[in-house]
Amino acid sequence: MIKMDKKKISAVVLAGGNSSRMGKNKALLELGPHVVIEIVVEVLKTIFEEIIVVTNTPQLYSMLKGVRFVSDALESTEKKSIIGLYTGILEAKNNYVFVVACDMPFLNADLVHYMIDQMGDEDTLVPHINGYYQPLHAIYHKNSLSYIKALLDSSNYKISDLFDCFEDLKVKKINDEILDRLKITENCFLNMNTHQDYIDIKNSWFSDK
Repeated sequence: MIKMDKKKISAVVLAGGNSSRMGKNKALLELGPHVVIEIVVEVLKTIFEEIIVVTNTPQLYSMLKGVRFVSDALESTEKKSIIGLYTGILEAKNNYVFVVACDMPFLNADLVHYMIDQMGDEDTLVPHINGYYQPLHAIYHKNSLSYIKALLDSSNYKISDLFDCFEDLKVKKINDEILDRLKITENCFLNMNTHQDYIDIKNSWFSDK
């Protein structure tokens, strides 16, 4: 397996969703003195030189320093994560891209490092935990762009279909055993879709401090 130079992989944060179930911009929810997206970006800064935030409203994120803002590359009335995914991979300077959602405050640097170390010549590397993919905590090569575009062209906005629908897309999965080995809990994949999710994560955040 070829070891990847961490300098040759970009990070992308998706911050373009409409947060419809939350009722407010979840990237700007507060956890202690910071908002969630700040926490995510600070973890990424310890690993990556290039960090891209995909959003059509960059003015909301003036607190973020050392990042590059890009807007959706495709026009659509649908505010879907897959469009941000396509945009981030397309705009990245490097061929490999680690993509993460803006609302994952328990993002674990050790797991991200492990994933980078495990990436070989695959097109994607994705956690597959308890039978579910984690497509917004995954690594993508630019080779995957044409496959993502194929999903978009068929009006399929489900990113997880990417890993099973194309026989020639080289997919590598990491499973639950890796979390046990690294002594990392599944909290690292928690995100916030509802107000109750926010309350639960807020309680966990302060109980872990």
